[in-house]
Amino acid sequence: MARINISADPNAQGTDSDDVITDTDNGRRTFGLGGNDFINGFGGNDELFGNLGRDTLRGGAGSDTIYGGQDGDELSGGLDNDLIFGNLGTDDLTGDRGDDRMFGGRDNDRISGGDGDDFLSGDGGFDILTGGPGRDTFVVQNELATNSFDHLFDFVLGEDKIALGGGLSFNDLQISTIPREVANNRANNDLLDRQFAPWSGAIAINNDRDLLITLRSTGRTIARVNNLQTGQSQITPASLTAENFISI
Repeated sequence: MARINISADPNAQGTDSDDVITDTDNGRRTFGLGGNDFINGFGGNDELFGNLGRDTLRGGAGSDTIYGGQDGDELSGGLDNDLIFGNLGTDDLTGDRGDDRMFGGRDNDRISGGDGDDFLSGDGGFDILTGGPGRDTFVVQNELATNSFDHLFDFVLGEDKIALGGGLSFNDLQISTIPREVANNRANNDLLDRQFAPWSGAIAINNDRDLLITLRSTGRTIARVNNLQTGQSQITPASLTAENFISI
């Protein structure tokens, strides 16, 4: 394992093995290349590239741009407003503090906004989107190529928005309830147990009911909204109106 402490090279890169790369408080472009790399940007507005391997990339302070690359990566923005791309593989994206924009890319991803007003887009695959504190935007679209959907956690009425991509509008949607036992069976077996084994306890099974968002024209599921609202009233199909959606 190579340990690289960046001090002078503004475009430093790792090796094809497993590297530990640390930066100072200067904003730099850092490339992991091959291997399972750990890159810590610390301060400054950094650009971090994981490339091949299962990488861990941390932006630290500053407005950072982070690219996971191939394979399953763990990406965290840290402080300030960050831009994070999972790209290929089953990725875990965390915005931490600040108003972050996060895109899972292909495959099944878990995206957590943390504090701040965050923008969460799973893109392709079965994704888990958790907003956290702040006024968050959850992107939902018709994923025809993969026949997949996203599971939305911590959606707060009057605070968060669901952004409809791919030309969809609120009039294209049918919103209904589904017992969490059923949602848990389908989503947990297809997504959590198989793709996210460490987080298989993320969905609670009880008598409450999740919301199911489908397309009126085809009946295809494009999202499930978790309805376990701590300290808040339950979300119903009638309460989830056009005011809670935007088209992008």
